[in-house]
Amino acid sequence: MAEASISEELRGTVRQIVADVLEIDPYEIGETGNFVDDYEADSLLIIQMVGRLERTLGIRVPPEEAGGLTDLRSAYNLVARYSGSASAPEVSHA
Repeated sequence: MAEASISEELRGTVRQIVADVLEIDPYEIGETGNFVDDYEADSLLIIQMVGRLERTLGIRVPPEEAGGLTDLRSAYNLVARYSGSASAPEVSHA
């Protein structure tokens, strides 16, 4: 899967949400570290991650997509896919 192109600020937000749910330091999470195998997340924690991403970022993720949330890269891709933009939106005041 190609890595999503989202802003560094948005990547940091996603990383922080994942870290909060996993109860670890954000920089302990590797880009490809598997949430279940490497960080001992269960399905409930994955669902919590999706819920936090939805609430914090104002996105809606179909329930069947939650199973695809396996690592930080998949979280970035999920956010890019459902945020309607691959990068943080620019606000124009023109």
